[in-house]
Amino acid sequence: MGVRDGGQHTFSRPQRFRGAAGHPVEHSAEGSAGDLAVGELDFASFCTGQTGIDDWVHERASSCTAAGTAVLYYSLADGGKLAGLYTLSAYSVERQSVKGGWLQRNTPRQIPVVLLGILGVDQDFQGQGLGWRLLQDALRRALSVSEHLGARALLVEPYNETARSFYEHFGFQVVPGSSTYYARLH
Repeated sequence: MGVRDGGQHTFSRPQRFRGAAGHPVEHSAEGSAGDLAVGELDFASFCTGQTGIDDWVHERASSCTAAGTAVLYYSLADGGKLAGLYTLSAYSVERQSVKGGWLQRNTPRQIPVVLLGILGVDQDFQGQGLGWRLLQDALRRALSVSEHLGARALLVEPYNETARSFYEHFGFQVVPGSSTYYARLH
């Protein structure tokens, strides 16, 4: 069920975290996501080394998931430790705020997109390809959403230069006139 990356750990495929009792557990071709609910993931020990990400995970992950403002996907390392996670949300960008380019061209006043709100890998598992695997999974899910509801791009607001370089390396482009990056979904 796990996938071994180039490093020393085996990671589970990204799975959906249930934010509240009664929310459906997602199943995928890779298998069941299990039955984890609020409080069953160890958010407290998750540490990326980035204060903004760590604070959000520790203080808001469960409440945002329960409120329906973000869907959290996670990956566990062998042994069950939370290794990495990301969130997706519905979002839109005001066309006037985009200073030209593909993202603005032939779009409504509010450009529909999917927001990659948080992507983080615990320090114990950084440098082993998990960030890329999580990003691939986020892109796949955003593309699927865009086929059913319409979304032009996957948007991310990198929190520092390292994150900007990461997204640029994987083909994300800067939204003209902003510090936000996007990947085309169509």
